[in-house]
Amino acid sequence: MKVILLILLLLNFTACETKKTTYERNAGHGIPWEKNLDAAFTKAKEEKKTLLVMAVSDNCQWCDKMKARTLSDPKVAKKLEKYVLVMADRETPSERDQLHPFTNVPVIFFMTHEKDTIDELQGYYDPEDFLEYLVDFEAG
Repeated sequence: MKVILLILLLLNFTACETKKTTYERNAGHGIPWEKNLDAAFTKAKEEKKTLLVMAVSDNCQWCDKMKARTLSDPKVAKKLEKYVLVMADRETPSERDQLHPFTNVPVIFFMTHEKDTIDELQGYYDPEDFLEYLVDFEAG
C-alpha cells in the first residue's frame, strides 16, 4: 500500500512540471535572444530596430542546425547586432498567433515593432547564404 501511494505521489509531481518557455528551451549558442515576443516588440520600438523572429518547434533538427551553425557564426552574429532577436514556438498559440501564418519550421520573420511582416525566410540557410540574404535585405 505504501509503495502504491509513493508511486502515485511521484507521478503527481512529474505531471505538475511546467513546460519551459521557448526562451528557456532555445537559449544558447551565444545568441542574445529576447525572453518573449512582447519584450522584443517593445525593445524594437525603443531602439528603432527590425525584429528577427525565428519560429521553431521542439525536436526540429533544422532549427537546431540553424541556431548552432548559422546564427552563431561570428560573421552572422555581427550582422545580427542590428536586429532584435526573438524565438517563437509554433506549438504555442500566444506566440504563433502574433506572426504571419506558417506551417513549416524553421521560418524567420523580419518584422516591424508594429507586428507587420517585412519578409520571411523558410527553411535552413548556411551562414554564407544567410549573410548574402541579410546584405540584400539591408540594401532594400
